[in-house]
Amino acid sequence: MIDISKWAFENKKLIYFLIAVLIVGGAYSSYEMSKLEDPEITVKLAMVVTTYPGASAHQVELEVTDVLEKNIRSMGNIDNVESYSYNDLSLIQVELKTTVKETDVEQCWDLLRRKVANAQAELPEGASPSIVKDDFGNVYGMFFALTGDGLSDRELSDYSELIKREVSELDGVERVDLYGNRPECINISLLQDRMANLGVKPAEVLATLNGQNKTTYTGYYDNGDSRIRVTVSDKFKTVEDIGRMLIQGHDADQLRLSDIARIEKDYEDPTRNELFYDRQRAMGIMVAASPDADIIKVGKRVEQKLEQLKAERLPAGMECHKVFYQPERVGSSLGTFILNLIESVIIVVVILMIAMGFKSGVIIGISLVVTVFGTFLFLYFMDGTMQRVSLASFVLAMGMLVDNAIVIIDGILVDLKKGIPKPAALVNITKKTAWPLLGATTIGILTFLPIFLSPDTTGEYVRDLFIVLAVSLGLSWILALTQTTVFGNFILKENSGDSSKDPYDTKFYNRFVSVLRGLIKYKVITIVSVVCLFLVSMYIMGIMPQNFFPSSHML
Repeated sequence: MIDISKWAFENKKLIYFLIAVLIVGGAYSSYEMSKLEDPEITVKLAMVVTTYPGASAHQVELEVTDVLEKNIRSMGNIDNVESYSYNDLSLIQVELKTTVKETDVEQCWDLLRRKVANAQAELPEGASPSIVKDDFGNVYGMFFALTGDGLSDRELSDYSELIKREVSELDGVERVDLYGNRPECINISLLQDRMANLGVKPAEVLATLNGQNKTTYTGYYDNGDSRIRVTVSDKFKTVEDIGRMLIQGHDADQLRLSDIARIEKDYEDPTRNELFYDRQRAMGIMVAASPDADIIKVGKRVEQKLEQLKAERLPAGMECHKVFYQPERVGSSLGTFILNLIESVIIVVVILMIAMGFKSGVIIGISLVVTVFGTFLFLYFMDGTMQRVSLASFVLAMGMLVDNAIVIIDGILVDLKKGIPKPAALVNITKKTAWPLLGATTIGILTFLPIFLSPDTTGEYVRDLFIVLAVSLGLSWILALTQTTVFGNFILKENSGDSSKDPYDTKFYNRFVSVLRGLIKYKVITIVSVVCLFLVSMYIMGIMPQNFFPSSHML
């Protein structure tokens, strides 16, 4: 069986090179890696929306909602179906089981669409085609309010469309939507007194309006060898065009719509979506980044594009204000966790320097830093992301990451105190403990394996916890057998004192031995005490409130 430490000792330059690769590659990976506030999860929720104009809530329930719901419930993997029937509107909320795999979610929504499509033939005449919305996972990470001093709503809408088109082309931007756009409309107010005097009925006005402004196929005109396409240009272009329209049934009288109605161009009232920023009418611009993109870098690109548009194409007085800007939140959140990670590394190294000596602490500290950077490198190649769960995993594993190096360094120090030559001391301990340490490391990794294997949404959220722990613990074992040996060769010194003295003959170890002997001597009391503590712990765990995640009080 190969002696890893001896091989590393004989190939020092290769070990130095590999450590440099891990550090430099890890630093580069931590910069290039996608950064998110939280891990990306698949939202297993869809909404089926159907409008039925003119129907009461009771009619909507019987004729639309009930028909659709029966077809939807025939699907598999459905956890819950909730329906809401309102006047003119049916909403059905479909929730998949949390154990549905991420790769199967899209197939489930395709099946839902087929079920809904098959039910359309059973819906009453007048009900609109049902719409299935399943894009709730697209989170808008940036929300801007576009204001323009002295600009009309139409101009504000046109410039917001320009920004939408330009921002949509940026790398890393998946979707851009607008909010607060007030649709324009033509209001026709019939004048009852004029209609009565001229003998015009409302039905005649409606028939006139319904038959206009439609695109109609008018055919072709054959003229010898030429074939000419015939078009009828009767589209309304202005409000005056609508007013000059002749009313059906009154062609002889030459009655026009403006004679019996007041025609005005306005905005829909009531307004469904409206946005104000500092008491100014504004247009909302919502930007969603791609799931695999670095939200911080995408935010910088969006800001640069907005500044460019403001300088080159937007009129004076138009401003784009930040309402919600996730890149800042992500940067602040990750910055806090990175600071915690650095603090935890420093604390661990300082404690080791105090407990094991300065030189030993330096060796273990270097091993810890290389492990962290090396893990970032592996995550980058595995298309991982930097977010709160992956960074918190380092903090959680900090104590375990130094265990292997501590065992190796302590064994080397003991052998050196016994007077064993340095080359032999650097290798002897690894022969004895390499495979037991691998077993302990594997057990630590397997402890978190159920989280990785869980098909539940919770498992999907914390899956990076296992990946970071598995990579970092495995890497810490390799570095303990290689880097520790190589660095110990020139940092640690051979013992120049009395090598015949037992290194464990100290007050601390003597007291520790006496305690162990006492526990072994009164083994019945020891076992009973341990069992009682275990039972008390189980009882306390049963009465404590339990939740996988702590409650969040953020608004």
